[in-house]
Amino acid sequence: MTYSLAWGVFAFVLLVVGIRRRTTAPRYAGLGLLVVTLLKLFLHDIWQLGGLYRIGSLIGLALVLIPVSFLYQRYLAPGAGKHDDAPRGPDAPDPSG
Repeated sequence: MTYSLAWGVFAFVLLVVGIRRRTTAPRYAGLGLLVVTLLKLFLHDIWQLGGLYRIGSLIGLALVLIPVSFLYQRYLAPGAGKHDDAPRGPDAPDPSG
C-alpha cells in the first residue's frame, strides 16, 4: 500500500514538473507511472490488503488522482487557455449562444 501511495505522489510531482517546464518527457513518465500504480492497486493491493488498509489505499490514490485530473484539464487539455477573457464591446456576439 505504501508503494502505491508513494508512486502516486511521485507521478503527480512528475506531472507538475512537466507542466511547469512545458516538457513532455516528465508528463509522459508521470502518466505512465500513474497507470502502473493503478494496475498495481487493482491487481495486487485490493486482493492482498485487509479492510481498512484497502480503504486507505483507495482513498489515498483518489486524493492524488483528483488534482492530476484537474491539472490535466486545466493546462493540457485541447483548447485549454483558448478562452478569451478580454472584455467585449456591446456589438460583440454572446459566446453562450
